Amino acid sequence: MPHAAMGPRTAYLLAATSMIIYSSPPVVTRAVSLGVPPLALSLARWVIAFVILLPWVRGRLREEWPKLKAQLPSILFMVTFMIVGSTFSVVAVYYTTATNAVLVNAAQPTTTALLAWLIAGTRLTSGQRIGIVCAFVGIVVMVARADLSVLLALELNIGDLFMLLAVLGWSAYAVLLSRREYAPDGVVLMLIIAATGSVLLLPAYAIEAAFVGPFTLTAEVGAAMVYLAVFPTLLATFGWTLAVRAIGPNRAAIFVNLIPVSGAVLAMVFLGERLFAYHFVGAAFVAAGIYFAIRGR
Repeated sequence: MPHAAMGPRTAYLLAATSMIIYSSPPVVTRAVSLGVPPLALSLARWVIAFVILLPWVRGRLREEWPKLKAQLPSILFMVTFMIVGSTFSVVAVYYTTATNAVLVNAAQPTTTALLAWLIAGTRLTSGQRIGIVCAFVGIVVMVARADLSVLLALELNIGDLFMLLAVLGWSAYAVLLSRREYAPDGVVLMLIIAATGSVLLLPAYAIEAAFVGPFTLTAEVGAAMVYLAVFPTLLATFGWTLAVRAIGPNRAAIFVNLIPVSGAVLAMVFLGERLFAYHFVGAAFVAAGIYFAIRGR
């Protein structure tokens, strides 16, 4: 994967942009959740992504194949964690509240750091530790609206478990990707991820359809599927993959905390919601956390 020439600033920008895009799927998923079961939505995003990529990537895939075929089993093992993370993040939205999902998702930098230490022996710098704590405090301030009673009233449910599995999947993918001496070109890797997601989720969707029933393809549902395939699935995952390869999983993971910040802005722009003082306080803590994580030594 061509990551060696990428400077840190470009990688940080890619990570931040990817997380901003990742903040939109919950809104889109919520909009169509009553008409489309979660595995149908997850399968559609990977199938559409594969169909879009294949014509552009076939030539590059043939060039990479001599190197790729020997590494394919371990690459498939790695990308399975990405599929698990992406799928369970969609499923979680159907069963948990936005507050719970954001709080569980905020654990990803810590989870990534723990897995990086267990798998690769990578230790956090003091700046990264400070950054993780600051960003987590910012997330808590935002989702709790600076009100302790909101946190005390939270109730765990099955959706929170799905979100935790999503976090573990994303973290494992990031750590395993960063340890690879060889990974295929970025677009080839995206094609492999899309193909793997399509194959793994097809039988799961068949079971879901048998018990829940098929969905009706409306214009709104089709638009949501295409959006999820192009933006969070293709563009954001591609950018996130390049960023992880360039700056490592620990520094890349801290940008996950941008999701609720950008989500609040999107809600203001598209849903007419208001921003309050706790949004700005929380965003300031997140910004400080990112600064310490990428600058601290």
